[in-house]
Amino acid sequence: MGLTKKRKLRRKADEELIASLQVIKENVDRHEKYGNNSLNMQEDVMGEAKIERAKYMFLLREARYRGTTLY
Repeated sequence: MGLTKKRKLRRKADEELIASLQVIKENVDRHEKYGNNSLNMQEDVMGEAKIERAKYMFLLREARYRGTTLY
Protein backbone atom coordinates (compact mmCIF):
# COMPACT_ATOMS: atom_id res chain seq x y z
CA MET A 1 0.00 0.00 0.00
CA GLY A 2 2.84 2.39 0.79
CA LEU A 3 4.55 1.89 -2.56
CA THR A 4 1.36 2.64 -4.48
CA LYS A 5 0.95 5.96 -2.72
CA LYS A 6 4.60 6.79 -3.31
CA ARG A 7 4.25 6.05 -7.04
CA LYS A 8 1.12 8.20 -7.28
CA LEU A 9 2.88 11.11 -5.59
CA ARG A 10 5.91 10.72 -7.85
CA ARG A 11 3.72 10.55 -10.97
CA LYS A 12 1.82 13.67 -9.89
CA ALA A 13 5.07 15.54 -9.23
CA ASP A 14 6.41 14.43 -12.62
CA GLU A 15 3.27 15.70 -14.36
CA GLU A 16 3.60 19.07 -12.61
CA LEU A 17 7.28 19.22 -13.58
CA ILE A 18 6.45 18.50 -17.22
CA ALA A 19 3.70 21.14 -17.23
CA SER A 20 6.08 23.71 -15.76
CA LEU A 21 8.75 22.79 -18.28
CA GLN A 22 6.36 23.28 -21.18
CA VAL A 23 5.16 26.69 -19.96
CA ILE A 24 8.66 27.97 -19.28
CA LYS A 25 9.93 26.60 -22.61
CA GLU A 26 7.23 28.62 -24.39
CA ASN A 27 8.33 31.73 -22.48
CA VAL A 28 11.99 31.12 -23.36
CA ASP A 29 11.11 30.64 -27.03
CA ARG A 30 9.02 33.81 -27.03
CA HIS A 31 11.85 35.84 -25.47
CA GLU A 32 14.38 34.43 -27.94
CA LYS A 33 12.08 35.18 -30.87
CA TYR A 34 11.58 38.73 -29.60
CA GLY A 35 15.33 39.14 -29.13
CA ASN A 36 16.10 37.87 -32.61
CA ASN A 37 13.54 40.20 -34.19
CA SER A 38 14.63 43.37 -32.41
CA LEU A 39 17.76 45.36 -33.05
CA ASN A 40 18.30 46.47 -29.47
CA MET A 41 16.55 44.69 -26.62
CA GLN A 42 15.86 46.63 -23.46
CA GLU A 43 17.84 45.63 -20.41
CA ASP A 44 14.81 44.56 -18.39
CA VAL A 45 13.63 42.29 -21.20
CA MET A 46 17.11 40.80 -21.47
CA GLY A 47 17.08 40.20 -17.72
CA GLU A 48 13.70 38.47 -17.91
CA ALA A 49 14.96 36.30 -20.75
CA LYS A 50 18.01 35.25 -18.73
CA ILE A 51 15.87 34.43 -15.70
CA GLU A 52 13.45 32.36 -17.79
CA ARG A 53 16.38 30.53 -19.39
CA ALA A 54 17.86 29.77 -15.95
CA LYS A 55 14.50 28.45 -14.71
CA TYR A 56 14.18 26.26 -17.77
CA MET A 57 17.68 24.84 -17.38
CA PHE A 58 17.08 24.12 -13.68
CA LEU A 59 13.81 22.28 -14.37
CA LEU A 60 15.38 20.42 -17.28
CA ARG A 61 18.22 19.19 -15.05
CA GLU A 62 15.68 18.13 -12.42
CA ALA A 63 13.66 16.22 -15.02
CA ARG A 64 16.78 14.45 -16.26
CA TYR A 65 17.78 13.58 -12.69
CA ARG A 66 14.32 12.15 -11.98
CA GLY A 67 14.25 10.26 -15.26
CA THR A 68 11.10 12.02 -16.38
CA THR A 69 10.17 11.89 -20.05
CA LEU A 70 7.69 14.00 -21.98
CA TYR A 71 6.16 10.99 -23.74
